[in-house]
Amino acid sequence: MANEWAEAVKSRLTRVEPIFHQSPDGWKNDINLFRLGVLCEYLECEVGIEYNEEQRNAKSIKYTNPSDLFLNGVMDTRQGTCANMAALHVALGRRLGWPVSLACVNSHFICRYDDGEVTHNIEATQSGYGGFKTDPDEYLIEENSLPPIAISSGSDLRALAPREELGVLLGLRGRHQRDVGKYHESELSYLLARNLYPTSRRLYLDSMAVTIRRSESLFDPNELGSPLSLCDYILSEYAHLDRMPTHDGEPVLGIIYEPIGKE
Repeated sequence: MANEWAEAVKSRLTRVEPIFHQSPDGWKNDINLFRLGVLCEYLECEVGIEYNEEQRNAKSIKYTNPSDLFLNGVMDTRQGTCANMAALHVALGRRLGWPVSLACVNSHFICRYDDGEVTHNIEATQSGYGGFKTDPDEYLIEENSLPPIAISSGSDLRALAPREELGVLLGLRGRHQRDVGKYHESELSYLLARNLYPTSRRLYLDSMAVTIRRSESLFDPNELGSPLSLCDYILSEYAHLDRMPTHDGEPVLGIIYEPIGKE
């Protein structure tokens, strides 16, 4: 099906690219930006891909259905999240020979075009408006409150290597396994995911939460290695620091599991 859709986009490009040459300044004089726009328009208006409305404004989600996270879901139902919608754009773009990859923006995923000279960030979840939205890095940094370390660490807002993309997919599997209560399997998925994509801040957060939960089945409550002993260690090491992490102005007392994907 992906091959068929990619061929359909290729055929459409042959017909409509003369439109670009009539007014290239409307596309930053970049034929590749125009082509990305055609791909996005095709997926929304012809295929009917749209964001899962039940999840659009949710503050937290349990992904008990793996189809919410992987390509089979968005291709079968035509509804998805940023995880599988961005992956679909990347899958078709690569079939067309374009330098596109997944990229992370906190817990959000986008399709990123990067040919070594020019980058374009494609918001794959943009549906209902012609299917095409591209924002510069500066906008995404401000809109998503990305701290400088998120970028300097190699975690966010860059084209991921294939190895790291595989880490993302294993992390999504770990998220599903966690949400259905399979903590042992989830921990194994996250451990491999972090080995493949060690600079990911999101994988770090999610894997640590699962590892802490797993320790409950390995240690008695008052043993070294239990969640309480970890809490004691963290307090002994960091309680003297005159700062506490916050989220929306409130102290963070636990891991916040955000939805994977947003409007």
